[in-house]
Amino acid sequence: MESLKDLVAACRGVDGTVIETPTRTAPYTYDDFVPNVWKSGNLLGHYGVHPGAAVTVLSGPKEAGPDDDSRRADAADSVYAAIGATLVGATVELEASEPVDSRALVLPAGWTERYDLTPQCTQIAYGGPPEEADVVHFEQEMWSENPIEPPERVEAGDPALRDEEGTYSHGDLLSLATELVDEYDLDADSKVVLDAPLVEVGAVVTVLATLAAEATLELREGASETDGALVVTETGTEKTVGVADLTQRLRDTRRA
Repeated sequence: MESLKDLVAACRGVDGTVIETPTRTAPYTYDDFVPNVWKSGNLLGHYGVHPGAAVTVLSGPKEAGPDDDSRRADAADSVYAAIGATLVGATVELEASEPVDSRALVLPAGWTERYDLTPQCTQIAYGGPPEEADVVHFEQEMWSENPIEPPERVEAGDPALRDEEGTYSHGDLLSLATELVDEYDLDADSKVVLDAPLVEVGAVVTVLATLAAEATLELREGASETDGALVVTETGTEKTVGVADLTQRLRDTRRA
């Protein structure tokens, strides 16, 4: 397994739940997750995202209002967009730097007036639907995309994520995700709890470790160390893992 494209493809046919959220009564299943990630990548490609392009994906509540500053995901949309973008060879940023110069900015519909954009940047909003005619409605257009793997070639050394410290390749991300699977004996019966916003690359690695183990990821606030085989929180405790600690491990892996 060399790339996130390989990881997603390996999840095809897996039974069971991939993501649980507190705001959705029906869980997201692997049967739905894989084609929706593929469709998300194809949607981004339709709006000009190509290998080497940058995509900014801002995680937040699906129905966030203009003044809502929470960055905690309560749905899978930002996960679909972030992973989908990497499948077409793009590099994902989880924070916005203004003016946003990415090829696409994916964000909650309530935030579409927050950011200054360069002319090349297309806003794609989840939730809503968005009121602005020039903002793409993520769920509506993703639903109509072809549910097949994007055709772009992606290799282990290609960049997948970027933060203020640098760029992380597909291979870097998969390496740490696999380490977590081994360290915490994760398998298809395991639950992984992410009690942190999807703003750190370490949070994305938590998602990838869940996929690599064919386990279930729960997005929740107020988790305790007994809630899952692996519990990742904002600050970490004696028995939970800090999301920033995972980010630092990833940076150390990259430097090595």
